[in-house]
Amino acid sequence: MGENGLSAENREYVETTTEMGQSPGYSSRMSSRLTRPQLGLFGNPAGAYRLEELTETVRALESQQSGRTVDELSQAVFAELGMKRTRRATELVAEAIRLARARQPHPEIAGSQWQASTNEVRDWARSAGFEIGADGRIPEQAITAYNQTHSDRPY
Repeated sequence: MGENGLSAENREYVETTTEMGQSPGYSSRMSSRLTRPQLGLFGNPAGAYRLEELTETVRALESQQSGRTVDELSQAVFAELGMKRTRRATELVAEAIRLARARQPHPEIAGSQWQASTNEVRDWARSAGFEIGADGRIPEQAITAYNQTHSDRPY
């Protein structure tokens, strides 16, 4: 034991970390940021991926082959990422598929002399007994019916 009761090895560590501008405590040996777990070929935990990453993977897989069922797409995501199938992983993948497939709302059409506006078609669809979505989306069947009955001013 040398000065300050430190062994030569510990004294060297203290001197090195002090020269590097670090205090020679426990926290200086820890990583300053969180790191992603090492991913393998299979059996990766669901927590290794953020929901945004899973959603982007779903979109990429859909662009490669559209028309897959949810089960087929879910299997493809698990295979692509080598994820371990757990209840939590299945729920996350299902949510990623839902987010990736969420339709963007159609822009509102103002209407003109030759074309009906979105509000006109929505009002007509309600009065004709069609169910309008909570987000104001007009069902395709309602649009088709409107266009058949209003051929002079379709939507």
